[in-house]
Amino acid sequence: MLHLLKPDRSLPRSAGRRPPWIARVAGLALAAFGLGVAGMLASCSDVVEIRIDPSERFQTMRGWEATADLPDDPTDWPLEPYRMDILDRAVNQVGIDRVRLEIRAGAENPTNRIAEYMAGKTTYKAWKPTQYDAQNDNDDPHVINWDGFDFSELDWHVQTYVLPMQQLLSQRSERLFVNLCYVSFRDADFFQAEPEEYAELVEATYRHLRDKYGLVPDSWEVILEPDLPRGGWTGTQIGEAMVASARRLQAMGIEPAFVVPSVTNMANAVPYLDEIGAVPGALEHVVEVSYHRYKGRSPRTLGRIATRAAELGIETSMLEWWFGKGTQQVLLEDLTVGNAASWQGRVINGLFDFPAADLGDFSMQPEVRYTSQYFRHIRHGAVRIGADTSQGRDFSPVAFMGADERVTVLVNAEVGGELSVRGLPPGEYRTSYTTQDEHRESEDPLKVGDDGTLSAAIPNAGVLVIHAVH
Repeated sequence: MLHLLKPDRSLPRSAGRRPPWIARVAGLALAAFGLGVAGMLASCSDVVEIRIDPSERFQTMRGWEATADLPDDPTDWPLEPYRMDILDRAVNQVGIDRVRLEIRAGAENPTNRIAEYMAGKTTYKAWKPTQYDAQNDNDDPHVINWDGFDFSELDWHVQTYVLPMQQLLSQRSERLFVNLCYVSFRDADFFQAEPEEYAELVEATYRHLRDKYGLVPDSWEVILEPDLPRGGWTGTQIGEAMVASARRLQAMGIEPAFVVPSVTNMANAVPYLDEIGAVPGALEHVVEVSYHRYKGRSPRTLGRIATRAAELGIETSMLEWWFGKGTQQVLLEDLTVGNAASWQGRVINGLFDFPAADLGDFSMQPEVRYTSQYFRHIRHGAVRIGADTSQGRDFSPVAFMGADERVTVLVNAEVGGELSVRGLPPGEYRTSYTTQDEHRESEDPLKVGDDGTLSAAIPNAGVLVIHAVH
């Protein structure tokens, strides 16, 4: 069967760009010899077999996350004219459906320093040293003094990112997952480390968001990177804070959903988790065992995190490795070795490259061109199913079954080659691939019969996608 691929015009202009003469020559060659991509490759390489097993079930996906980031001057932000285009592309082209919304320790402070900074009355340089300087609203953690809280930064993020992204996803009949994260890069020997004082901040933040925006976060990330500052939070402190906070949220009619321990060093994840678990009731409302990839990276450590989380019946999540480090190879390892159900490789604006000469002519960052293939095709609620290969060194597969029971297979290819995928449910499938030079999608769907077999190919290293459409 002649099976041609067409360029995806919905991607940023820099994606898939190549000299016109290459396209003309390739087209003539295909017409002259009557060969599809798979046929051309078959003459010079062996067919790689990919086997799918829908009876094997692993993690259920909880979202592709990016952090809502803050500019140096919110009142004079160069990207503001392009903000809605950025968010539209983040949602519809990259596939982001989950946002990390941060609340800093300094939000509990009566000085209005945050409001002054957000209004442009002080500089980021002047405000930065005070970001985590919290002052107690009063001496009673069970009585909220609203004059002792400043949610100006939180409000800016909600209005700038969260509400527009909610609308964009609702147009896709999907919803935005909001992960609210407490941030305090300082020692843990101040009042917010007291369980009831911490719980008061949690309650005040949830009440503010619910009363002002009708927004109830889907999860609360208890403390960002507790192992980073000297004298940072212990597992015991995290567990005690969770128990106190759960009582407050339940009293508000909200089901607690906590994300922990969010360590920078992967090797610290299991020890932190075990210390948290030693606090009675602390693990009862944990929905994700989270880690960052800045230190301690190894498949063995990742496997330990996955094993411990599985023993507790909790999903895992890789929720930060920025600056272009989160490649498709890293993503695949987190999905298949770490059983990650959520994943974050960039802040929202960092997903794109903005040319200095024309900020509006932005395109996906190099590694995002590849990881977005996963994000766009594997949506919230999809379940990872079994997938293996006869040639695991150069072709590494992963497969998912969506909530609609349609199967999607993704293959990280280190070289070009032809593949035969077996074990697919009967139906119609489309294929696409992203390489360094181009992104292409199939012209017409391919039918898979009762034999469950489909042939596909990728010309060079990249990511190949096979997904059911009917």
